[in-house]
Amino acid sequence: MLSPWFGILLVLVLLGGVMAALKLISARCCLHPETSRKAVHILMGMVTLSFPRLFREAWPVLLLTVLAVAALAGTRLVAPLQKQFGTVLNGVERHSLGEVYFPLAVSALFVLSSENRLLYLIPLLTLTLADAVAALVGIRYGQHRFCTSEGTKSAEGSLAFFMVAFLSAHVPLLLLSNTGRAESLLIALVLGILVMLFEAVSVGGLDNLFIPLGCYALLRRYLMLEADELLFRLGAILLLALLVFIWRRRTTLKESGLLAAALVGYMNWALGGWQWLTVSLVLFCTYTLLWPRSKENDHPVHTVRAVASVAAPGMLWLLVFQESNRMVGLFEPFVLSYAAHSVMVGMSQLDYVKPEQSVQVRFLTALSRSWLVFAPLFFLPVINNMQTGKQFVSPEMVTALSAAVLAIPLLLATAFLHQQLVRKYGGDEWAYGRWLGRGAIAVGMSVLLFLLLGWGSY
Repeated sequence: MLSPWFGILLVLVLLGGVMAALKLISARCCLHPETSRKAVHILMGMVTLSFPRLFREAWPVLLLTVLAVAALAGTRLVAPLQKQFGTVLNGVERHSLGEVYFPLAVSALFVLSSENRLLYLIPLLTLTLADAVAALVGIRYGQHRFCTSEGTKSAEGSLAFFMVAFLSAHVPLLLLSNTGRAESLLIALVLGILVMLFEAVSVGGLDNLFIPLGCYALLRRYLMLEADELLFRLGAILLLALLVFIWRRRTTLKESGLLAAALVGYMNWALGGWQWLTVSLVLFCTYTLLWPRSKENDHPVHTVRAVASVAAPGMLWLLVFQESNRMVGLFEPFVLSYAAHSVMVGMSQLDYVKPEQSVQVRFLTALSRSWLVFAPLFFLPVINNMQTGKQFVSPEMVTALSAAVLAIPLLLATAFLHQQLVRKYGGDEWAYGRWLGRGAIAVGMSVLLFLLLGWGSY
């Protein structure tokens, strides 16, 4: 294997050559900004695919990531660099940090997949090829559009993404692993569908981060499954998508929000289990039924940004569970993160429909209804114990009871903090900062519950 420093130098020279060549070609051939941007994406990906051959340790990749992020930030912030290379990377009209997320995803994959480089190859190959092909097909042939947080995307582009993602998983699994033919086919089908949904609902270039990491997490789990289990999971994502489609008229979600909701539900089930899926389904099915209707929620208005605000706090706990495989003490904060969002939705709707109502009454109404719906969900892990014949009074039961009691003051604090958020952003229900603030409140309350439940136990 080459010296790490020689490998670093080689990568820097290659990437510098790529940028210079594309700068020259773009100027002479008047390339579409998205074409030059995706050309950089593909060539950078091809270079990074060689990292397992070039580097044995993680530190050279982490160093290259720091250098790449600094250089890419320079093309946005430093005038001379912006003049020279800004048109190659930043020529598209939409605001995107995808080129910054790309090296971050590469370094994360390299570290996580140290024991199985196939887990590095497939997600990165999918990110490199499928995302670029989808964008280019969408520009050239996109006719059937659907709404996203950044405008519209095309069904044709999403279909192209699925086809390339399927091949990016299927071919390496067949050629570079001992996975059976049926298993390879089913894994590629499920991954293709799921990462297509990741791409369809991503905003601000976050697909460059979510696609490889999501692909890695799913692939790591699916490589251990048999064909019948994989076929069940393929049916599950199709059934969940059908449920979301049927329920769509009762929600306030636009097309991208519905796709994101289906994806979140599947990820909760695939990485956690039926209990984790149940929590997200309860919020999805009740958030428009618990509260009075208003003109703000009688038609689709919310996009993937709203779904991300709700799902991201819970996804953090799901990922911790995936690594620790310990449900008690992690499932309860997951439930509370969704209950917190129920309280915040209730506060908003009551404010719209009953503005004359006192703040204290809205607090108690949002708290009581949300607690009554979500408190029973704390006891879902206890059902597993009863099914396996364990004693009724168990650590799971004690933890569930404690969580249900502690949830009351934490949800009350959620209502109070949300009220401060409303004062800051006024009536702009769809402000980016407001959704970010809601997510932060849910994270904070769930972390507090985790600390209170685990005080002296972890």
